[in-house]
Amino acid sequence: MKRWHLVELEDLPWIPRVIRDGATDILDWMFARLKIYEPVVDRLRATLDATGRRDIVDLCSGGAGGAMQMAGYLRASGDTATRMTLTDRYPSAHAAARIDAMADARLRYERAPVDALAVPRELGGVRTMYSALHHFRPADVKRLVAAAVADRAPLAFFDIAAAPALRRMPGVLVPIAALVNFVMILALVPFLVPFVRPFRLSRLVFTYVLPLIPILYAWDGMVSALRAYTPEELAALAREVPGADRYIWDAGRAGSGVRAVLYLTGRPA
Repeated sequence: MKRWHLVELEDLPWIPRVIRDGATDILDWMFARLKIYEPVVDRLRATLDATGRRDIVDLCSGGAGGAMQMAGYLRASGDTATRMTLTDRYPSAHAAARIDAMADARLRYERAPVDALAVPRELGGVRTMYSALHHFRPADVKRLVAAAVADRAPLAFFDIAAAPALRRMPGVLVPIAALVNFVMILALVPFLVPFVRPFRLSRLVFTYVLPLIPILYAWDGMVSALRAYTPEELAALAREVPGADRYIWDAGRAGSGVRAVLYLTGRPA
């Protein structure tokens, strides 16, 4: 099958914030337990070291889970100098409060909206993204990369990796596989919610009384698998960008199984 770009509910501006944040909390909790981004810490460190940069501008930060996890991995590896500014087109007060509560001068949440396709020049540094690249269509991935190349900004994007078995599947069977995936995720969410912290009454209400959070989580999880890129697709898109020949690119997969992470890194040659 080829990549399918269906609608993710999280992308719709009319989805209530409490539902979006509830689903994001679960995703961040699960990714932290699985240590999803641990296999790509070395990829980010290599980009930072090669460029001499110690400032990161995280794009499409959402609930801040991905960036916070990576910040923890960097600290654990001995990096105490790198600073992160988290941004989003729709800033999350919930995520900003999480960052503020950490009282870490090296972490900052930008409360003004930041479009990943038009990053303000004053926000300089290595541009990162976690689990957001699949939200962009191929043309917008090229625009995203082109914006970084135009600003001579290094980038390190990390996302879920396209499942090889799904990509090998005949298109006629994809809806069946997707439906099975949806049902499995939908059944799993109620068992996860009691363990997610910080505790929120709204998360319980919209899981067990009116199950809007499980529906959003399961639908978006199913669609994400269909939207995920392969390393070859990302590398091809990056190299089509004007000025890409003046960058050093690397695209691939790190980790395995449920911890398989797609990465695309680029830096000025």
